[in-house]
Amino acid sequence: MKAFTRSIALVASILVRLGAEAQNPDSTRSLIENGWIERMSGKMAFDLSFNNSYQTFEVETASNRILLYPNTPNNLRLNVNYEFISVGIQFAPEFLPGNGDNDLKGNTRSLQLGALLLFKHWFSDISYSQVKGYYLRNTIDFNNNWTRGNPYIQFPDLYHEDISITAGYIHNSKFSFKSLTTQTERQLKSTGSFIPVFNLDYYRINDQSNALNTQKSNNIEFSMGPGYAHTFVMKERFYASIGLFGSIGYLNTKLTTRTASGDIKTDQDNLILRGDGKVGIGYNGHKFYSGLFTSITGTRFQQENTTAMNTETRVFYHFFCGMRFNAPKFLKKIFRK
Repeated sequence: MKAFTRSIALVASILVRLGAEAQNPDSTRSLIENGWIERMSGKMAFDLSFNNSYQTFEVETASNRILLYPNTPNNLRLNVNYEFISVGIQFAPEFLPGNGDNDLKGNTRSLQLGALLLFKHWFSDISYSQVKGYYLRNTIDFNNNWTRGNPYIQFPDLYHEDISITAGYIHNSKFSFKSLTTQTERQLKSTGSFIPVFNLDYYRINDQSNALNTQKSNNIEFSMGPGYAHTFVMKERFYASIGLFGSIGYLNTKLTTRTASGDIKTDQDNLILRGDGKVGIGYNGHKFYSGLFTSITGTRFQQENTTAMNTETRVFYHFFCGMRFNAPKFLKKIFRK
């Protein structure tokens, strides 16, 4: 993890210099661009958010349905934003409501790191996450004697690791994507934009217990599709936002099943469909900002050469509060070089 963090820091320092050059340092920075966007130049934004973003696994076959959930339904995330770059860390402390029922659902450890780069039209989001420890949410389907209040079937050694890269293009220069993500800008007038998005994911799932018939998989997924987002501004500080995104992609899964007679390996290629809808409201002042967003996402694909259908429909919430402060002089100098 330390090596990964140092790598992210090195890459970020290089991107800072490249991005600063892309901002055309020879020209003076305008605070308001054509009356549509107000840039918070020289301001750092710090925000703390509360969300329920976590990875689940849902597999449905002709005879049963498997629902695997981590015991971390709620997370805290800290973001630091400046100019065109944002870095964040997300974790799931046990003191949050809904977390910490270890006796019933087992122990889950999770961590996520991310970096978001936002330029005039292009953006890229890079994240790394790891989760260990899941429980079978529909335990009653596999144990008829189970009743609410009893421990769920648990998989403490089930491990999930993910590296994700998302890139997109913001078609309308009057639309501020930063005002919805990093809050380093303010949208002053209502407008929307067409936003095509490309996503690349590499993730590993591994049951690390010593039991037989456990599995591990290496997965590569890429998808792309159109999207549209619109911000409705009221009195320059209050806003509402809505977005719709759809994508089609390809998923390759290399699966290894451990048995008493040896490992069984299979290779699957699947067509994957995904849709996302987002809606939110917020306040974006000069110093303080806050917002509440809700999104619904659906994913569906059928496993090659099987009757198993992987489906997932999730509803997420994201509540955040933040403040802006004057950036240190040394940071301003780095971004102006």
